[in-house]
Amino acid sequence: MKKLMFNLILIGLCSLSQAQSTKFAKKTDLSKPFINRFKDYSAVMLVDLEGGRVLFEHNAYNRYEIASVTKMMSILLVVEEIKSGKLSLNDTLKTSTAASKIGGSQIYLREHEEMSVGDLLKSVIMKSANDATTVLAEKVGGEGKVPLFVNMMNSRAKQLGMENTIFYYPHGLPPSRKNRSKNMGANKSTCFDLVLLAEEMLKHPLILKYSSRWTDSVREGKDRFDLRNTSRLIKDYPYFDGLKTGFYDKAGFCIVATAKKDEDRLAAVVLGSRSMKGRDKFINDLVTWGFSELEAERTPEPVVDKVGTETLK
Repeated sequence: MKKLMFNLILIGLCSLSQAQSTKFAKKTDLSKPFINRFKDYSAVMLVDLEGGRVLFEHNAYNRYEIASVTKMMSILLVVEEIKSGKLSLNDTLKTSTAASKIGGSQIYLREHEEMSVGDLLKSVIMKSANDATTVLAEKVGGEGKVPLFVNMMNSRAKQLGMENTIFYYPHGLPPSRKNRSKNMGANKSTCFDLVLLAEEMLKHPLILKYSSRWTDSVREGKDRFDLRNTSRLIKDYPYFDGLKTGFYDKAGFCIVATAKKDEDRLAAVVLGSRSMKGRDKFINDLVTWGFSELEAERTPEPVVDKVGTETLK
């Protein structure tokens, strides 16, 4: 029996490996390797989405806790609901008691406070607001509220090929002692799975509309609440336009960053860093290198003719 179980596990791992290897090819003809002193991370991956190629990776297929990067899936489900016509940006939702008491990063929704779907979604994407996420999850989840929404998250993950991802909550907060006693652990994923999710999210301009903004606000007048993007990459470096950050102590500083330069589109993931500033600088270095590699690939190499004059191929 033990041998049979081992063989089944081995077959499953091989199938997963084959699925991963066929999705993105690995670019091996690099003009120069990526070398960086920053090693403060558990896993990293850089993918050329237009070419479907992995440019750089380390532990990219290993599963780690992802904190509020979780909200990428919550955002996708809400936006898909809007696109289907089942939900509108102008719809107004009422804040439940549970949502008003969720804690962590929030826009401090009051119990029974009403807010438009558009402002709630904006708050989730930019501010990573747990209360806004919960209100939207309760709406989209329907009769079962949040548990049904989480089921939808896991189902959508499987549809996208995110075979090594598990969701227990829509927001990404660490599990409470009570939830751990119910065998509800932390949300986990891999760099590879998160690139798949990012690729799907990029199909929706509405997401990029908010994820590329540095500042915005919700409410008006004396109740105005200013939003600042949780990713400083949006402000500090060119080309970045998304997508989601996450942090709590055990998960570390996590990020899924997307960037576009001319016709090139890159997605970079870092999980498990202990330094937010170091992580951001590393991501920028990695993406800058990635863009230079793609540009070098298109640049004709000089050749020398018989009289020693350089020409272009």
